Amino acid sequence: MLGGWKRGSGGAVRRFLAWAAVGMGGTMGFAGCGPSGGSAAVVATTDDAGAAPGAPALPDGAVDVNLAVRPDPAFPLFEDSRLHEIELSMTAADWQSILDDSRGDEERHAIITYDGVVVPDVGVRPSGESSRFPGNQKMSVRVKFDAFPNHGAFGGIKELKLKGQWDDTSMMRDRLAYFVYRSIIPAPREGDAHLVVNGDSRGLYAIVQVWNRESITEHFQEPVGPLYRVRGGVNDPYKYLGPDANAYMPLPWEPHIDHPSRGDDVIGAFLGAMAASASNLPTVMDVDTLLGYLAATTLIMNTDGMVGDSGVEDHFQYFDPATGRFFTLPWDPDNTFGSHGEKPDRSIYTHFSHTVPTVIVRDSADLAKRYRAKIRDVIAAAPPEKVQAEADRIYQLIKAAVYADTVKRSTNGSFDWSLGYIKDFITQRYAFVQGQAVP
Repeated sequence: MLGGWKRGSGGAVRRFLAWAAVGMGGTMGFAGCGPSGGSAAVVATTDDAGAAPGAPALPDGAVDVNLAVRPDPAFPLFEDSRLHEIELSMTAADWQSILDDSRGDEERHAIITYDGVVVPDVGVRPSGESSRFPGNQKMSVRVKFDAFPNHGAFGGIKELKLKGQWDDTSMMRDRLAYFVYRSIIPAPREGDAHLVVNGDSRGLYAIVQVWNRESITEHFQEPVGPLYRVRGGVNDPYKYLGPDANAYMPLPWEPHIDHPSRGDDVIGAFLGAMAASASNLPTVMDVDTLLGYLAATTLIMNTDGMVGDSGVEDHFQYFDPATGRFFTLPWDPDNTFGSHGEKPDRSIYTHFSHTVPTVIVRDSADLAKRYRAKIRDVIAAAPPEKVQAEADRIYQLIKAAVYADTVKRSTNGSFDWSLGYIKDFITQRYAFVQGQAVP
């Protein structure tokens, strides 16, 4: 028996969960879900009415288990001073469907063992943008601890992303980029893990905190407002198209919080105010956070964010009911630090013509001055030698796992070379930006 708990008197509920691995070489799974063709039994006993209404029936007459209370993790899930060990167990067919991306965002049932702590019946699905294609052996996945009825969070986290670092030879760019972003604005936490799936090593994966209700409340007070992932490409998602929220959703404004305290009409009101007058920007957008985002983006040369090379790309906007303003938040900054051979001498206003907010910043003498000051603030908070030291630290932490990773696309030599390349890029980029960010 792995665990059990008792709910207080007066309708008390006692549930016990037992895994019995049968013919699986010790790998745990659900009944009929052995990754090696075996099976495992899920057994629960209850002194209440039985399975929750609407919950899927378990095989062999077993009673559904209430997993609202999860075990405590051995370490914080995003602890970045250690290499985590994560194992996923699911049916071979489910894992293959993830690699093939043949069943969309359907949640597959799995068991995750996180630093030795077993967390049963989580949802796993493929994730990613350019890396999400059939056959990618380093497919990123989302793990959702509350994907199924009566299932709760693990370590206070309901969902996280395991990122395969498919096209990053350094295996650290997004983690290093978040290090810079976090020095000045709210940004996700990130660690690293050695991932095993059904007994097979999948090599190094990043553990990424996702933007959702839980992560937002780490930085903002409740009640929680609407949260959107914004991606417009060549079309400006900040162009006003009228007050109707349906003109912006589900794309390019993709909602990410269910039942927020404010409605989606905040999008049209926000964009309409900027369209009416550039001077309205500070009344509808937190300018300090916007400038912090842009300043960090400029220093790390993020080519896939709000001012991306292909247009207005991946970032988040959160509407804070307490202030009535939108806050700009970073996401997926792996196209950074010259990831595609970009030169470090780009103007600090590159691609600011792509979208309404950055045009306003560029063309306003006061906001442009504040933007340059914010760049200097980021340099002070995350100076080049500090970022380079962080790159060295990450490299030493993940080196053994990367060397042993037989699934990665690049060579160990490329991984080693990338560290020096990133550190040289940081030196040159900081020096160039400092010359442009004068008072």
